Amino acid sequence: MIPDGLEIETPPDEPVIRFRRFFRATPERVFAAWTDPEALRHWWGPAGWSLIVCEIDLRVGGRYRHVLRTPDGEQFTSWGEYLEIEPGRRLVNTFVLDITADRHSVDALDFLAEGGGTVLSGESRHESVAARDAHVSGGMERGMREGYGRLDQWIEEESR
Repeated sequence: MIPDGLEIETPPDEPVIRFRRFFRATPERVFAAWTDPEALRHWWGPAGWSLIVCEIDLRVGGRYRHVLRTPDGEQFTSWGEYLEIEPGRRLVNTFVLDITADRHSVDALDFLAEGGGTVLSGESRHESVAARDAHVSGGMERGMREGYGRLDQWIEEESR
């Protein structure tokens, strides 16, 4: 079992970001938190940010759209298409962010039962190492760490 902390890997010669994170909930519950708009509103994004729009058409070929608002009112929109869906096990989608709309990644998430919870294992494949590095330098790690911490809190609150 990996610790609750986020593990991130960016191989120097591959345009990918790989990560792993443990959650104290079943794979089905973590998958639902990732794909249910009401659940996402509780944890998606860095601390202090709000998910003000969350549209999800959860089917292969379906699309999603998220609009995050920062504490100072700035907004960021991301969107994509679902490529593969195995409820409680795997989710693959494209990802585009409005400020870098000329680039996209393909994100794959695997929800693995382990240690009485779930190991979320993911890979974000970019078009180039430069595009990957731009994603990383744009605050991706902070957003993931804080968002996943918020997800931990939400899971704990929902378990009570």
